Amino acid sequence: MKKSKNIFWNNRILWTLILLALATGLSCIKVIVLPQGGCVTYFGLLALWLITFVCGPKYGIASSVIFGFIRLGLNILTGEYVNPAIGSIVLEYPIAHLMFSLGAMVHEPNNPDVIRIDENEAIQVEPMKLKLGYVMGLVGMFVCYVISAEIFYPNYREGFAANLWYNIVYDGSYLLIEGVLTLLVLCIPQVAESIFYVKYVANNIDEDDTLECF
Repeated sequence: MKKSKNIFWNNRILWTLILLALATGLSCIKVIVLPQGGCVTYFGLLALWLITFVCGPKYGIASSVIFGFIRLGLNILTGEYVNPAIGSIVLEYPIAHLMFSLGAMVHEPNNPDVIRIDENEAIQVEPMKLKLGYVMGLVGMFVCYVISAEIFYPNYREGFAANLWYNIVYDGSYLLIEGVLTLLVLCIPQVAESIFYVKYVANNIDEDDTLECF
């Protein structure tokens, strides 16, 4: 079957917009919302990380900062608690979400596996970068949240150590739930292979007109 040319191939801008819209939509669906802020979404943070994974750090950095402000607006609109301190807003939204572009620093070991399309084409498989990059972003976001809680929120426990531990448990709870669920989904072979294929499409020219249309 002859494949028609389409806009999805070698179009990182388009895929950035698609994934940014997906991250926004998924972040609107909140499974758990905590009283002092923080929530579990339906894989909204995964969609944010995939911008960097699929399209590269340049697109990831810009999109992460933009998404931070989008997330701020969504939280205000949906009634989730937002600390009004400017420092807290900057740290918890643009900076915390920017952490997901740091996953670009993760490199797959030498001689990575590939998914063979035909004799001439193969898709590079990067399972370590896909999972570890997401975890790195989640840990960076967690650190930003804990620092913000220590500086800009009232002390919920007496003493520095007790309050710090409270903030670690509070912010770690919902991030850990979403992180574990996301990693379980990424362990499904069909999900990971679909992501690798999207990355292949976003970064390669459609040269083989014998393949079926994407």
